[in-house]
Amino acid sequence: MRWLVCSTLVFLALFGCHVMGKRTRRTADRPYQSLLFVDNGQRWGTWGLKEMCPLGYYAAGFSLKVAGYWESLLIGDNTALNGIRLHCVNSLKGSGPYSDYATVQSDTGSWGKWTNIQWCKSGMLKSFQLRVEPYQGTAWDDTAANNIKFKCSGNDEEIIGAGMSWGDWGSWSDSCSGTGICGIQTIVEEPKGVGDDTALNDVRFYCCE
Repeated sequence: MRWLVCSTLVFLALFGCHVMGKRTRRTADRPYQSLLFVDNGQRWGTWGLKEMCPLGYYAAGFSLKVAGYWESLLIGDNTALNGIRLHCVNSLKGSGPYSDYATVQSDTGSWGKWTNIQWCKSGMLKSFQLRVEPYQGTAWDDTAANNIKFKCSGNDEEIIGAGMSWGDWGSWSDSCSGTGICGIQTIVEEPKGVGDDTALNDVRFYCCE
């Protein structure tokens, strides 16, 4: 039994894709049509790997890894938004709720808990806006990215994440001209020990036909 658990953990570490329902593997080298980005992200850290939804799947929902206020008090450092997951569905199966979806994510920070999934009522994620705290100077605590919201392709519905409230919302990204968002890449600062941690700083998304 111990060998089985260890083997499962090794498999998940290698392939990095959490799937509910149908066992569909992600496609790391899936072709994409365009790249969505915003101009207010911070630049601490390094870009992680590009992670793509499986072929034929597009992001219709998302969840966030967030270090809340009380956790920040316990560790003595605010990091706010630590991770973003895309929940990808088969574009031919209509709107949610979904029982068959694949989950993909790029690099994430070390703190926080994952929020509940938020789904588009109709269509796929097509553009985004990022809430970011500007540089606070050497004497204050930086948090970088705090929250994100998306527009859905079905009816321009906006869905906002359950992130933190420091900083300001920037401008909206461009919108996917194809079916919708199909991949993600994040920039995350590694833990600094006694230094000021910021975790997730910026994100960009890939659009597919």
